[in-house]
Amino acid sequence: MSVFVSCGEVSGDLYAADLIQELSGEEKIWGMMGPRGVQAGGEATWNYEELKLMGITEVLPAIPRILRLRNRIADEISRRKPSVVVVVDSPDFHFSLVKKLRKNGYRGLTVFLVTPTVWAWRSGRTKLLRDYFDLCLPLFSFEHDFLIARGVRSQWAAHPLVTALEGYAAPEELSRRYRGERVVALMAGSRRYDVKYHLTQLVETATLLRTEGLLPVFSVAPGLSEPLRRELKERVSGFEWWGGEGRGLMAASEAAAGVSGTVAVEAMLLRRFMVVIYNVKGLSWLIARALVRIPYISIPNYLTDGPVYPELLKNEARPARIVGELQAYLDDPARKKEIDRRLEAARDAMGSVRAASFWARAILEAKIKAKVETKR
Repeated sequence: MSVFVSCGEVSGDLYAADLIQELSGEEKIWGMMGPRGVQAGGEATWNYEELKLMGITEVLPAIPRILRLRNRIADEISRRKPSVVVVVDSPDFHFSLVKKLRKNGYRGLTVFLVTPTVWAWRSGRTKLLRDYFDLCLPLFSFEHDFLIARGVRSQWAAHPLVTALEGYAAPEELSRRYRGERVVALMAGSRRYDVKYHLTQLVETATLLRTEGLLPVFSVAPGLSEPLRRELKERVSGFEWWGGEGRGLMAASEAAAGVSGTVAVEAMLLRRFMVVIYNVKGLSWLIARALVRIPYISIPNYLTDGPVYPELLKNEARPARIVGELQAYLDDPARKKEIDRRLEAARDAMGSVRAASFWARAILEAKIKAKVETKR
């Protein structure tokens, strides 16, 4: 028997890799994944680049291709019959895939790792989690509480980044290169959509930061596709950039600014202030405004007694405003002290155990339980 694992983006591949590493001694792991999943011991039957999409309007033209991909994966799962199917994030695709599997007669264990943000929008998908998944493994305690209250089979102990970043320090190369400099990390995101709609503002922000005596450094993370890495390096030529892990750059910085996402959680765990931007365009913005009913888009702002990171959305994400928020933190000792206190409180709310070990144990226990119930 084997375990099927599917993810569709860089952050999902990181979580999948953590789980694969824990399960690889027990099971053969295969599915749709990226380089981290393969490095951890998984077999990439499909590359996760096939699913790296973002933005409501951007997805629409790709629907026929995505449906063909779903059908190919469902057929292969039906043929190979893994004992467990684990899907990671990318809910629209993965809900469709698991519904297709159940319709095809798949009776193995289904697990949703990194559950969708049903607490924030599209809460009706809670029913899909309850009906189609034997186990849900959210990243945050408040998500777990929300799911349990609605009858979803959920378990939580900690966020995986807690142990991954415990005691983390900036790479020596960066420490030497920027010793004595006031570095601000600029994080343009990991998806083409992110770069397309945010890099121009960040390049203009970098220009302003230099006039203020700060050193802007762009992150060109190794998890990006090679075409996107080349494009990003070309567009930030003339500025400093770092080609290693983005977390390394943030650890070497005094503060950061960048696109909303997992990077904000990493910044929080590294105790780094961040200005979060998100420049949703056109119809995607109108739809989001109609559907989303939450006060913040950045997870760290839900983990403290008040928002810890400023959020600049759409037209508010202007370079001068971004620089102003950074200066308000860096140049005001009292404000800096209060923000740093909230960062510490948010970090404490993330748990303390190794999340991947907990996930693997929860999956194996659920599989044993399912076998016992089947025999009855």
